[in-house]
Amino acid sequence: MVQQSRAAPPGRLGQWRILLGAAFRSSIIHRGNLVLMVAGSAALQGTQLLFIGVLLDRFGVIAGWSTAQIAFLYGLRLTAHGVGTSLFGQHLATDSVIRLGEYDRFLLRPVSPLVQLLTRYFNLGTLGDLALGFGILGTAIGLAPIDWTPGLVVLTVAAVVGGGLVEAGLQIGLAGLSFRLGSTRDLKVTVDNTFTDFGAYPLPVFGPAGVFALTFALPLAFVAYLPATIVLGKTAELLVPVWFAAVAPLAGPLLLVVGWWFFMRQSRHYTSPGA
Repeated sequence: MVQQSRAAPPGRLGQWRILLGAAFRSSIIHRGNLVLMVAGSAALQGTQLLFIGVLLDRFGVIAGWSTAQIAFLYGLRLTAHGVGTSLFGQHLATDSVIRLGEYDRFLLRPVSPLVQLLTRYFNLGTLGDLALGFGILGTAIGLAPIDWTPGLVVLTVAAVVGGGLVEAGLQIGLAGLSFRLGSTRDLKVTVDNTFTDFGAYPLPVFGPAGVFALTFALPLAFVAYLPATIVLGKTAELLVPVWFAAVAPLAGPLLLVVGWWFFMRQSRHYTSPGA
């Protein structure tokens, strides 16, 4: 008797990829909605860029960074933000998923509950962040005085991915606290606003204490500032060793693993609203 071979079920990465693809295809059924959400998100981010432009027009430089250098930093941070939110942004729904009992259904399916949470819906607005981020970054690359080498190209690409994972790992970890606190949305929004408001500027503008806090208390520096100092040749202002800035993108995968572990650990405290 010939036994039929069965394909091995996909792992967590495969499950996440399949479910995220399905969520994306479901979201783009209405093309008009796609255009409006992408345009709206890009316009929202563009208001901060306009404000920075006004400052640069008035003062010329910010903390010794020129317009092109600020644009590179802003584009790098926004692109990384787009990567993190487009792939993992559904952590914001954790509170409602727990409160409404949707997490019960996640526990009944043969897929990681966190994978199901992160792929339950695809926010088309995140594509606006990506589009604007890539546009600004591409323009800044052409304007900033960068002596490109293969190493700097790799570092820039790694910073985009690693920076997105820094935000995602931190936010997923905070989402795990919802199982104990009931709601962490305000906390996550505060962290997101801090990344958005402070991440667009070179950190020395906040003073040594601010640089330290935004590097080690809240890992904002790892998203864009640290790798940008190397690409732009601004390492003389660093308060950490140059090698530390060079490996900053590695903080992304590390924080994602830690955030993922913490979320699953806290999920043991889940109590069904129907119990």
